[in-house]
Amino acid sequence: MPENFKPRQGAGDLGFTDLFGGRRVPKTHRRVKLNALLDDLNALLGLLKTGVRDSALKKDLAAAQAGLVRAAGVIAGMKADLKAETAALEAVINVRAAALKPLKKFVLPGANETEALAHLARAKARVCEILAWELKAKAPAVYLNRLSDLLFLAAVKCAGKK
Repeated sequence: MPENFKPRQGAGDLGFTDLFGGRRVPKTHRRVKLNALLDDLNALLGLLKTGVRDSALKKDLAAAQAGLVRAAGVIAGMKADLKAETAALEAVINVRAAALKPLKKFVLPGANETEALAHLARAKARVCEILAWELKAKAPAVYLNRLSDLLFLAAVKCAGKK
């Protein structure tokens, strides 16, 4: 976010909003819709963190939130990539997946509230990924795909399965 960002009251009252670079688009534009979903996912990760007891997982979720902010910037037209954020997610996923015992059945949400929130966030990440692919926003789509993998592993961890 630019350092000098300040909300402007009334700037969107006619149904338009600004993207990076000053381009104004309708609030119904697919990029605006995706960023609203990313904001929703970020808030959901914040709620998830409140129930997570594992400090390393909390740190991973906080890093994922920062990655979502950067992904939203890319969707809004910011000239940036998500290589470092995606690589960081992949590293965490590799460590967590290696520690996981093979699953013998499909995992259904509901072991506890935190695990269910992790699954809800995973499902939201998948919806965001689909819209990112519709926008041909490859870097955010790949990041969101990895994030859904991390959230699955988080759900398994929060359910008490190792």
